[in-house]
Amino acid sequence: MGYFQINKDNMQKIFIKTFGCTLNQKDSEEITKNIAIETKIENITKKDKLIVNTCGVKEQTQTKIINFLKKIKKKVSEKNIYVCGCLVDIDILSIKEVLPNAKYFKVKEIKKLQKEIRTVKKIKTKQKKTEIIIISNGCLGNCAYCAVKFARGKLKSKPINKILKEINSALKNGAKEILLTSQDNACYGFDINTNIVELLKEITKIKKEFKIRNGMGNPQYIKLFLKELIQIYKNEKIYKFLHIPIQSGNNKVLKEMNRYYTIEEVEYIIQEFRKEIPDITIATDIIVGYPTEDNDQFIDTLKFIKKIKPKIINISRFGQRKNIEANKYVDLKGNIKKQRSREITKICEKIVYEENKKYIGKTLDVFINQKGKNNTFTGRTNNYITVVTKNKCTLYKMKKLKIKNCSTYYLIA
Repeated sequence: MGYFQINKDNMQKIFIKTFGCTLNQKDSEEITKNIAIETKIENITKKDKLIVNTCGVKEQTQTKIINFLKKIKKKVSEKNIYVCGCLVDIDILSIKEVLPNAKYFKVKEIKKLQKEIRTVKKIKTKQKKTEIIIISNGCLGNCAYCAVKFARGKLKSKPINKILKEINSALKNGAKEILLTSQDNACYGFDINTNIVELLKEITKIKKEFKIRNGMGNPQYIKLFLKELIQIYKNEKIYKFLHIPIQSGNNKVLKEMNRYYTIEEVEYIIQEFRKEIPDITIATDIIVGYPTEDNDQFIDTLKFIKKIKPKIINISRFGQRKNIEANKYVDLKGNIKKQRSREITKICEKIVYEENKKYIGKTLDVFINQKGKNNTFTGRTNNYITVVTKNKCTLYKMKKLKIKNCSTYYLIA
């Protein structure tokens, strides 16, 4: 993703490259507020400025970022590069080896970075139909594999009235979709005597037409208010989409990861949601090749995935990160992690494709949210499955579409 703004004196542009999650995307929006969008980052020149918003969650992502920096520094003057985001907090030395003279900003120094780049006249931003709303920063977890906690810190929730004010402002400005995001939506409010259920209740009271996607929430908190969460999910404004990271299908591995739930509790949560909302989309995250994971424990994960059949599965190979607790274990060989990753990916793709096939022949309500290439339109079903159609549609409106075919990644109407 790239952004620019023009200085009439020297036509200098400001670009931004964003890596990582929805939270990072929102941070980039805040950094570049009131700056017009430019997507062709390959057009950047020596005189332009570049902001790189980094992610430190995975070893593979860090490698991708380092490789990007090595290439881009040949195009941009190093003094015009601003590096921010989680990797600055987690492992700044790895970046400084590539860019010793760049300017660096920690996660909590966004306002400082904003001042640095506000050197030219502001340009009015376009209306955004999909608005990301950050509901909290930090988390309450202590996962043995996670380095993001060093960047984002302990949970700090945003008051409900402030979130409502941001949502109302976005809706007034034309937003039709609200994406609620944080490191862990399920622990939202624990520090200010509220919770995600109370927040969703207040948001759904807003008397405007829009859709809400609730972001990722960890099982150990969801189980505390499971019945109430299921009930509010029945509201027509909320996408029937539950992102619940499992990470492993074996209780011993979960304990060694410092994941404070059992696989039986996860299964119960999913079963209860499906009882009340049968077509809910279950999304999950899996880490393969954790240092203590043996082959039998990996097979437990495969069995559990086959049992619960999630519609969306994010797979990551374990990678050592700076200062994480899991570094005390001997890392598994790369070929073992690669083999397990390939095996679970193959199974997951088959599961998702078979689940998508069940929609063929059905007529679904689809919220159209994007116009694509070759006169196609893209939208989301009420349970947040992507649908692509060549039918003529009105953007940001519901349309009934008959599903004709599917792929692993979307339905075709």
